[in-house]
Amino acid sequence: MSNKKGFDLKSFIFLFSLVFSGHLLAKEEMSSSFLQLFNKGDRHDVKGYLLKNMSHSRIQTYGIEAHVGAFLNLQNTHGKLTLLDVLSEENNNERLLVQSENNQLTFTLIINREAQKPYGMNYFILRDSPARGDVKVRLSHKKIANELSIFMERLRKKDAFSGVVLVAKKEEIIFNQAVGFANKEWRVKNTLDTRFALGSINKMFTALAALKLVEQGKIKLDDKLVDYVDRSWLPEGEVDQITVRHLMTHTSGLGNFFNDEFNDSNKELYRDLESYKPLIAGAPLNFSPGSRNRYSNSGMLMLGLVIEKASGLSYYDFVQKYIYDRANMADSGSFELDSTTPKLATGYLKRMHSDNWVKSTYTRAVKGSPAGGGFSTIQDLHRFALALTNYKLLNKELTEQAYSEKTAYNSAKWYGYGFSVGGQPDNRIVGHGGAYLGVDARLDIHLDTGYVVVILANQSNVVSPVRRKINELLANADY
Repeated sequence: MSNKKGFDLKSFIFLFSLVFSGHLLAKEEMSSSFLQLFNKGDRHDVKGYLLKNMSHSRIQTYGIEAHVGAFLNLQNTHGKLTLLDVLSEENNNERLLVQSENNQLTFTLIINREAQKPYGMNYFILRDSPARGDVKVRLSHKKIANELSIFMERLRKKDAFSGVVLVAKKEEIIFNQAVGFANKEWRVKNTLDTRFALGSINKMFTALAALKLVEQGKIKLDDKLVDYVDRSWLPEGEVDQITVRHLMTHTSGLGNFFNDEFNDSNKELYRDLESYKPLIAGAPLNFSPGSRNRYSNSGMLMLGLVIEKASGLSYYDFVQKYIYDRANMADSGSFELDSTTPKLATGYLKRMHSDNWVKSTYTRAVKGSPAGGGFSTIQDLHRFALALTNYKLLNKELTEQAYSEKTAYNSAKWYGYGFSVGGQPDNRIVGHGGAYLGVDARLDIHLDTGYVVVILANQSNVVSPVRRKINELLANADY
């Protein structure tokens, strides 16, 4: 396909028909048939199409249900995609410039394919692609709030977001709104004090708890893991080299306990850190500690064990005492899903086996861990951001260490100690995201401008467009 504005629409429609007429898709035909499939959104067609066209290795690694689910949730979030331009292929990526019906934002649809025959699809993504020729207009806080209100109402009507959003300038709340249902079956609406699952946002709290112990002189960043954790948790090999710093920067070599064994297990078992041991114990290291980085839920759970050993408290009690209580986060915690905790949002997502929304309750551990799974509200996370940046949780030196990049230790450029690190030199943005089945969440703290953005959702794969819209508006804020 050529990179032309005036592409041949008849030829493009002809390519659409090939996938349903039994012809084998040629390498350059995937993007056109994929777009038609996306806009139709039928789960049965999606399954058949992906079984035929996904690379065998990807299906074997993740399972067909994961790929179909990702497709269906992406489609629900964005609605139909309008083709704006056919872009040139890059590095085995077929690319189309498209606009989302639901959020009216432009994206590049990327379909990555194997380099060799049969050129199976490895993955598909929608990458942000700002609209061309946008005119920069300075926006007041009132105008930003109005624009966001219109944007969120559009998503509500399309059922493309369920959750809450807060935008603040330090203590001043510019915008907050609840959309959708905390419980779809009973039509219980989300409110500003609904408690949402956080996913990996909890990793910030775990890292800060460890740094609090550093501040107290009870641990050091270069302490060895084996000095705090029984070796029965660990495999043979180079585990003696793993340090507290490695755990905090995802450079330990430890893996991910959200594995097949977890998926097949009884989720009611997971009520304390010890209950996760069968999922972790003996799993081989992925690489030598400190040599590289790989996001590790198992590493964060181990950090929780260090916190328990060094403090003499349970992980949950330590976080409660030194983070939730100090930041006045009265509605936050690792609540057990089978208890009667009020105002908990139920998670929902699209799955391969149903045309309806599917609850994610039975896919999650009954209680969260140091790696994630706690609950909070937009108000509590706003309070957390203020307490953090006013150095009420840690001293200034350790706080700034938490949200500065750690590439000197072979960590990812975008990661500190339990914090994501991004933005620009004059607008640093730190925080963390969290995503799981029926869970999507984001906390962004704009260190240099003072903005705080909290987006919590009980629906899969819906935060990214909202976050993008907010960032585009804040980039033009008349502050």
